[in-house]
Amino acid sequence: MISLKKRLEQKEIVRVPGIYDALTATLAEKAGFEATFISGSAVSFSQLARPDIGFVTQTEMAQVVDRVRDRISIPLFVDADSGFGNAFNVARTVRMFERAGASGIQIEDQLNTKVVTEVSSRPLVPTDAMVGKIKAALDARQSEDTIISARSDAMFTEGVGAALERAVAYADAGADMVFVEGLTEADDRTKLCDALKDRVLLLFNLLKPGALGTPSPEDLEVQGYDIVLFPSAVIGPVANAAWQSLNQLAGNDVPKDSIPVTNLIDINAQSKC
Repeated sequence: MISLKKRLEQKEIVRVPGIYDALTATLAEKAGFEATFISGSAVSFSQLARPDIGFVTQTEMAQVVDRVRDRISIPLFVDADSGFGNAFNVARTVRMFERAGASGIQIEDQLNTKVVTEVSSRPLVPTDAMVGKIKAALDARQSEDTIISARSDAMFTEGVGAALERAVAYADAGADMVFVEGLTEADDRTKLCDALKDRVLLLFNLLKPGALGTPSPEDLEVQGYDIVLFPSAVIGPVANAAWQSLNQLAGNDVPKDSIPVTNLIDINAQSKC
């Protein structure tokens, strides 16, 4: 098996679907994908029927990694959320996930836990705190082939300028890959690529492929991106197929249109914990 890092050294962009268990990972491998991604939101929706606001624990995610790695041979990129705490927690997370079979580990600069009303604003840790997490992750990994990816959600809270500044700081800290979420404008993506494409690997999150104004993988490759994630490519269609099938079995009117998985789950259920 070629390592994810070695594959990303090649020119052609890597397309990576988001999965959430051993079955969906196996299907991704059989479909011919070169790598797959354990999506934190998909795990939260599928395993807990709850939104992605910090419910999934470090050990729960490590167990998913272990079960997926047991069934596939392609590289496995893993969503580690905030690293599940401070820099010390990040170090433990990296060691756990790497032992379980992760080829790449993504850490974000959001707070450890969120509430539903804060999802759009995405509260952040200070830049220096995130830099400390990145350094802890790099020190903790056992293999140089394990990619440490730094994600910033500053676009939603502080704007594009601050998001790009954070991206540069994370690259300076030694991250192998940088991911700035929310760059919907081509000019903003170009600024990021021009600043960092010769220094680190660059990732783009393609939430709604084919939507108006959404770049294609080919567009992203030309701009300088190395990897494109499709985090919702599986969980959404699977949830909708189950919803329609169960309604049919129950004798209900079968919904004709697809319903976002977020609409199928009681978002307020988190208050019943």
